Formats: sequence, C-alpha cells, structure tokens
Amino acid sequence: MSKWTTQQQLDAMVMWLRSDGGQDAAIRLVRKYELLEDAQDLVSMTTQRLSVALDRRTGPLPAVDSTDGAIRYAYRSMSNLAIDLARRRRSESTALISMARITPTTLGPEQSAISQVFIEELFTALHHVTATGFTCSACNDRITYAAATEVLHLALIEGSDAAAGETWFDDVIYSVVDRYHSGMSRSNAAQRQRRSRCKRCVMELLQASLKHIGVRRD
Repeated sequence: MSKWTTQQQLDAMVMWLRSDGGQDAAIRLVRKYELLEDAQDLVSMTTQRLSVALDRRTGPLPAVDSTDGAIRYAYRSMSNLAIDLARRRRSESTALISMARITPTTLGPEQSAISQVFIEELFTALHHVTATGFTCSACNDRITYAAATEVLHLALIEGSDAAAGETWFDDVIYSVVDRYHSGMSRSNAAQRQRRSRCKRCVMELLQASLKHIGVRRD
C-alpha cells in the first residue's frame, strides 16, 4: 500500500507532465506516432485522463509512493494515450477511404441515381443507429449527429475528390462543434480538445452506419 494519498500521486504526476521533462516526452511521442495533436494537447489530455482515473479509485495506486514512481506512471499513461490516438487516426483514415470508394466520381444520370439511393440508405442507417442507442461519451450526441449529417451531405455533393482528403472533413465537423459551443471557453487548448473528441465520435457514428447498410472496407 502506498504511503501517498491519491491526491499526492496526481499532483506529482501533473507536476512532471507540466515540467520541461514532461513536455519533452510529449514532443517525442507526438513525433514518434505522427499525431495531429501537438505536445501541449497530449499533456492536457493525459492530465485529464489521469484525473478521471484517479478520481474513480477508492484508494491510492499501490506502486506510486515516490516522485520516480509518479513519473513512470504518468509517462506510461501518456504513451498509452499516444498509441490510442494513433490507432484512432488510422481508423478515421480507413473510414474516409471507404467513403471515397462508394461515392460516385462524376454526377451523370446513372451516378446521380446511385447517389440518391445511397444517401437515402445512409441517412436511414444513421438515424437508425442513433435511435437504437448509439452514444459517444466524448461528445454531445446531438452535436455528433448534426456533424455526421453535414459530412454526408458534403461528401455526396463533392464526390470522391472530397472524400479522398481530410481537410474538408475536419472543417465540417469543427464548424458544427464551434457553433454548438459558441458560449463555452474559447481557449485554444479547450477548443482543440472539443474538436478532437467530437471528431472521434462522428467517425464512430459514420462507421456504425456504414456497417449497418453492409458496406465492407476492402
């Protein structure tokens, strides 16, 4: 049993995360896993994850009773988070590629009909998945649904040229998130975290909808 309280453990971890050593470690992890998030984001997200995890505990971590132990635990948590973010990034790219493959490249008469059928099926699936209990704790469900519907509209209007890239995708989601959070903190760090969390939820909802209509990713 650790001689430190849970709060003492958290304080020591956060102190290291915000130190030069913690910042340097975050920079290395961002580079290693080629994350879109910057080092400051990674530190902030790790701090939040640790705060939530330790708050849920009924007692202190048994192996953290020194500064060195706190640093090791904090670094391991930050490294695991970086790996999660990298995996999420790959999953998002896969979903975007899927949308590109099933979206017509030109809008001739036949392609227009295909697009119409597809958008009806996908919107129906989106509504069904949402109505049957889809939820993502990282973002408000209403915001997730609104952003997903706007993504589908733009993808089907622009064709696969849009779906092949990610800038448009981010722009659509971020505009919805910012619109719904207009009265909340506008600090850069808080805004980036809100956007990142909601983007992850939109991707999960779109993937669930594609799966519902039987789209396979080759």
